Amino acid sequence: MGSKARKKKRVAKHILVAHERKRLEEEGRSGPELAVVSPTGTTPIKKKKKRRKKQHIKDPKEAQSYLSAWKYRDAAPGTWKFNKNTQSWLFRHMYDSEKTPKASFAILMDYLQGLKGSSREWANEDAVKRVVRYKEWEKKGAKTDDGASDAEQVSSTPEEKEKVDDDNDDDDDNDDVNADNKFKGLSDHDKRKEYKRARKVVETLKEES
Repeated sequence: MGSKARKKKRVAKHILVAHERKRLEEEGRSGPELAVVSPTGTTPIKKKKKRRKKQHIKDPKEAQSYLSAWKYRDAAPGTWKFNKNTQSWLFRHMYDSEKTPKASFAILMDYLQGLKGSSREWANEDAVKRVVRYKEWEKKGAKTDDGASDAEQVSSTPEEKEKVDDDNDDDDDNDDVNADNKFKGLSDHDKRKEYKRARKVVETLKEES
């Protein structure tokens, strides 16, 4: 009898996938449209683009209601529940009188007195940064080299201002840069208002809870 027929060498699936990928790259089909061979080696599978998750933009009234419920929590048990996202939103926007009106800010100062741990530290550090930033701006004469104020140089429409606020919510890695850019776009009057609120936050957090 003749020699036994050699068995066909079996190629590992990951090698088949690698070969197919190389072939497609050589044909110029790269990037998001690059197809990848499925485990069966027959059906091509297209790579899916990662979609950025759409951020929820909080209505300021929702945050104001949260504070009001907190203030009257003893008189109406069960109406207030801690919400980390709302608390974070308030900390980021408590210097903006349009989003956190005077009455809500006053309640927030009482709220801050009961703050503990890292949240208290972060709120204090952020407030101190704002105080220092204002002092440095004031020391420079509140004017740029060409005599124009920051607000005149970095004028923003309401839509652009809202976009900056949304970007601040989405990108925590660039908080300092975004905050500095937003500060430059404020009028001298609004810079002063932010500074006064920041000082109040620092004073409040110094008090014993």
